[in-house]
Amino acid sequence: MAIEGKCLCGAVQFEVDDVTEIDVCHCSMCRRLNGGPFVGADIRGQVTFKSDETLTWYASSEWARRGFCSKCGSSLFYRLNEQDDFWSISAGALDLPSGLSIGKEIFVDEKPDYYDFEGDQPRYTGPEFLAMIEGQSDE
Repeated sequence: MAIEGKCLCGAVQFEVDDVTEIDVCHCSMCRRLNGGPFVGADIRGQVTFKSDETLTWYASSEWARRGFCSKCGSSLFYRLNEQDDFWSISAGALDLPSGLSIGKEIFVDEKPDYYDFEGDQPRYTGPEFLAMIEGQSDE
């Protein structure tokens, strides 16, 4: 069954087939954009858009871009430039089923000390994560 998602104002609406993992990014860019860590639902495959007229993309780094609604400002997507089938979607934008847990935390070396997530999920520094995605793009 498809999982539906949308921005705050509903101008961008989409669906995905499945969520493979919930990840948390603590990098300074995510925290600046979101006011805290980015909690993303990772999928492999494509996003099917029902409406995307206000979807705007911003090249936030050499390796990735971020999608947001230009009408309400909702942060929606994080995409790697070299992996078209990888999407990290703001978990809050999706109508997610219950029972999901955090799969990994990334950029933990940039995480401020005023919050922590419970659990024993893998935690990677920025350099460790970048090495992981560089290895995946070579496959």
